[in-house]
Amino acid sequence: MMFHPGSGCFSMPANGRDRNMQDETELNIKTGADMESESSTEIATRKPETVEEELKLSELLILASLWMLFGFMLWFYLSAFHGAPARIAVDAILGQILGSNFHQVVVEPNQHFLFQVETNIPFTFRDGTTEALGFIINPLIFSYGLPLLFGLVMGSDVSWLRKGIILLIGYVTITGVQIWGAVWESLKMLAFNFGSQTHQIVTDAGISDSAIALNYQLGTLIFPALAPIFVWVLTNRPLVEQFVGWQADQLGNKRNR
Repeated sequence: MMFHPGSGCFSMPANGRDRNMQDETELNIKTGADMESESSTEIATRKPETVEEELKLSELLILASLWMLFGFMLWFYLSAFHGAPARIAVDAILGQILGSNFHQVVVEPNQHFLFQVETNIPFTFRDGTTEALGFIINPLIFSYGLPLLFGLVMGSDVSWLRKGIILLIGYVTITGVQIWGAVWESLKMLAFNFGSQTHQIVTDAGISDSAIALNYQLGTLIFPALAPIFVWVLTNRPLVEQFVGWQADQLGNKRNR
């Protein structure tokens, strides 16, 4: 370091200035290297973020179709078991409506998925014999929504616990539909298929032809098709809103404006 008389200033030798600049450069290089190493360490240790892909409608339809095939097999081969509650309920309801004219509802011996309705009504058949009237009904035509719901539920991306709960709700609902359909089909057959004698018995029980026609159509055409759809839509609201592109809350807000 040198002092210049009269100027009041100090001057740094050239070699000293070069040395300081070199030290500062080395410090900056080290600092940059340290920052790069720290950033690379953070990147290496950072956990990858898992992005859950939303279920597409086409994927749901494919999965539901595959599961539905399996569901139809289970539904048919286990029909004697899952149809037992409906058979017991139909037996109790028809016994309450028809009174002493009704005997029981049992499983058809040769085909266990059918119900055999037995009455105490004497009926003369075409061969001239007179015996207690009995007839067959097929309860599966009222419960085909069960494998349909099974396919939709198993194809949805919800937890297994939620799937089990939805299937339980659906089973109870569709069993109710099956009971409704089987009862009104039995009354329809008694009223319209076996002549005036059985028709009069149904009329005396307080069941009109209009009530039979309306409730039979509901139990055959409307309820079996709509029940599984209603159950699935009401229990999978977020998924339905994802497919349609709007939320029910947004619709409510628009109405309030």
